[in-house]
Amino acid sequence: MKRYIISFLVLLIAYTSGHAQSHTSFAGQDKFIISWEVAFPSNDFITHESYSGGRIACAKMVKENLSVGLGGSWNSFSQYVPKTTYQKPDGSGALTSDIVKEVYSVPLTLDVNYYFKGGKSLVPYVGIGLGGQYSEQTIYFNIYSIGENGWGFVARPEIGVTYHFNSRSAINLGGIYNYSTVKSDAFNTDQLSHFVLSLGFVFSE
Repeated sequence: MKRYIISFLVLLIAYTSGHAQSHTSFAGQDKFIISWEVAFPSNDFITHESYSGGRIACAKMVKENLSVGLGGSWNSFSQYVPKTTYQKPDGSGALTSDIVKEVYSVPLTLDVNYYFKGGKSLVPYVGIGLGGQYSEQTIYFNIYSIGENGWGFVARPEIGVTYHFNSRSAINLGGIYNYSTVKSDAFNTDQLSHFVLSLGFVFSE
């Protein structure tokens, strides 16, 4: 799956380079974005993709093709694991059972986006979001569970394209890498990062 995401990003870069000479006014307007996110983990704790995710963001234009804004996302991961042995971190005991792993993450970022000059309807862009991420990691076994939560730094580089229907409404497709420093000593996980494909609606004024 990662190779499809990389191919998608390469195609967007190629599109951006090939359409940098045309122009649209949509890039110069303030925006409100609501998106559906499909996430693909890049960590060892959980490996199944998540279709339970979304994002809400706003962007204020500070120059014709440059915006700053705030964004909040959420992604919920769940994975069933057949019977396995879980060893306590201090080595004092172990438990053998089938388990369900769950991760819930909430990145909150300050975003900067640059919008290239596009065609009549398409506006390519690149961006970066920096901020903090809250995450919860839980393992369920039989009627019991163990869990851990915490905060860490998050960086979200993004590349995408916006297709606008008129001067006030559009759809958006983006590829994002959500890099997070959140870690779990109990579950031997040093980071909880994931790739994201984002599809959403954009409203401008």
